[in-house]
Amino acid sequence: MHKRPHLTVTASRRDGPVARPVKRRPARRPRNWNRALKFVALGLFLAEAGALLFANPALRVTRVRVDGAQTLTPAQVFAEARVPARTNTFWMLRQPLARRLEADPVVESAARSIRLPNLLVLTIKERQPHLVLATRGHLWLLDPGDVPYRALGHPLPGVPLVQATGAALPDGVTLGHPLVAPWMADVNRLLVLLQTAPGLGGEKIVVDQNLNLCLNRKDKPQIRLGQPDSLPRKVALAAAAVSAYGGALARRAAYIDVSCPQGMVWHPRPAQKDAQDGHGPEPRTE
Repeated sequence: MHKRPHLTVTASRRDGPVARPVKRRPARRPRNWNRALKFVALGLFLAEAGALLFANPALRVTRVRVDGAQTLTPAQVFAEARVPARTNTFWMLRQPLARRLEADPVVESAARSIRLPNLLVLTIKERQPHLVLATRGHLWLLDPGDVPYRALGHPLPGVPLVQATGAALPDGVTLGHPLVAPWMADVNRLLVLLQTAPGLGGEKIVVDQNLNLCLNRKDKPQIRLGQPDSLPRKVALAAAAVSAYGGALARRAAYIDVSCPQGMVWHPRPAQKDAQDGHGPEPRTE
């Protein structure tokens, strides 16, 4: 009987012998030692080149330049970045310099770059003043994102002052973290509206415990806006009242109440002298 090559016969109880193909293992390829040696040689060359590069004294950072500093001094920025001494230029890219600078609440963002062969450039963007918040006897400087970033000893000229009282006081103020207060959006809307009504510029915006808004103005009538609804209309009414009768109402009023736009109310100052006003009709309470 002629046997088929590469077949094995196994016993089966039901169908009898079954022929199955024999699996041949593929022949092993001879190892390419030349290729392996080339990779080893290349690795050794790169390691040696890297060691020479990082050890080269000509590539060490010897100069640092600070860009974007306004209130911070370059020396402060350098100190906060904690730039290591005698560090290779390329190794400096692994240092968390930007993260260290952004830990300062005054710094909104920071970046670092390298100028070969030995110059490190630290670029920062400082937060810009938007308003001063007065709360519990403390003054905090806030940026347009409602982030307090500096404690103050006194208000800043030209920066709006906002005072929260009673229940409007925030739970806490943390430098570098956005202020959590439900009325901040209304105050920001009011500040935008006041830019279109320069005659209403006040010394201070007060937010009381009922979240009513009020403009306190030195030697000028107080503007009571009430709840933050219909703010554009209230601001327009107040601006019109301040300029009414050639400004006579503003000179005579102790406060102007536009909390109800349908019925504006004003109250005269006590012991008001009328000799200064020689024009226009007599202001009255509406």
